Amino acid sequence: MSHLEHNDVQQTSHQRSLNEQLVEIHEHIREQLPQIARISFALYESFSDHLKTYADSTPDNEILRHYEYPLNQLPDLKRCAVEQCDRCINEPTQALETDTVHTQWLKQQRFGGSLASPMYYHHEFIGFIFINTAEGYRFDARLCEQLSAHIDMIRQAIGREYETIHKILDMTSFILKQNPKHLAQSRDHQERMYHFTKIIARGVSQQYHLDDEQIDHITLFSRLHDIGKLSIPHHLLLKPGGLGVMERQQVIGHIDRGIEIMESVLSRADCLHHACIQTLKEIVSYHHELMDGSGYPFGLKADEIPISARIITVANIFDALTTHRPYKQARSVPFALLELEKMVAEGKLDKHCVNALRNHQAFLKEITREYPEPDPSHFSD
Repeated sequence: MSHLEHNDVQQTSHQRSLNEQLVEIHEHIREQLPQIARISFALYESFSDHLKTYADSTPDNEILRHYEYPLNQLPDLKRCAVEQCDRCINEPTQALETDTVHTQWLKQQRFGGSLASPMYYHHEFIGFIFINTAEGYRFDARLCEQLSAHIDMIRQAIGREYETIHKILDMTSFILKQNPKHLAQSRDHQERMYHFTKIIARGVSQQYHLDDEQIDHITLFSRLHDIGKLSIPHHLLLKPGGLGVMERQQVIGHIDRGIEIMESVLSRADCLHHACIQTLKEIVSYHHELMDGSGYPFGLKADEIPISARIITVANIFDALTTHRPYKQARSVPFALLELEKMVAEGKLDKHCVNALRNHQAFLKEITREYPEPDPSHFSD
């Protein structure tokens, strides 16, 4: 990829994030209904059954972030999701009994009322829109009627973002399914990367001002960082010995190929300028760059490397260290963390990203056990 194209990755114009759109919608609502204190969207993650914070119209409110909770343990909301109905609570400080971080936070805010409206995409439940009124204001039939058009606008904004992200994930999943050997080999790697990336992104969110929407984009797109490896012959990925000069060039070339694949996917999905696309391009383009400039393919240094790519780099190296490869045995989690710290000392990795992993060693061990690297002999020709 040329230097011009590298600059294009950094300067791509994009649509506003969902957080930015909720801020604008909230400002518009308050012109008519000043008692509306907050709008938010909580995303539902079906494979974990967790409802998690995602976008919020009050970005300066730091109290409720990076929070998730099992939907099955929220029976009122679970019923609303199943029955496709709204839940309205006035004076939530008195009405809510479940002692969760969320309910404690709600009580601290002293909202007058809370409206929860389930959101669906192609009839599949994907989360809740929450609207809160200021203290002293209640939800009634008239207020709900006045809000109905605004809620439709919120649904459209959420739907556009959800559709964009899942178009990309679905299209890349289809591409991988056309390459079953690569898919089989990469499936568990993608799962491990998802969890490692999530730990790091949340751990550095304060230092790098990452909101939940950005964290979710980085985490989801971690699965696609190696999409360009489809261009590498399968036997080369499993080669037990060192690589020759030409073979190494093939491996380095997977970055360019990954960018080409993603550009094709984004063009076909008609979402070249969505806010999340910048993050996706950064991850695919820069996940082999190192802080001292010794990485590839651009030799970027320090702050030239976006935080999204720095997070993926650390997660990827940690995964390589803790799983079997044709040319080496897996190392323990403590050993891998020590190696990462050495790379920090050498100026190669972001220290905050490495520190974020250190605080979750038990969980890291659990993930490496749950998603073990398959035996390479299963993929031999």
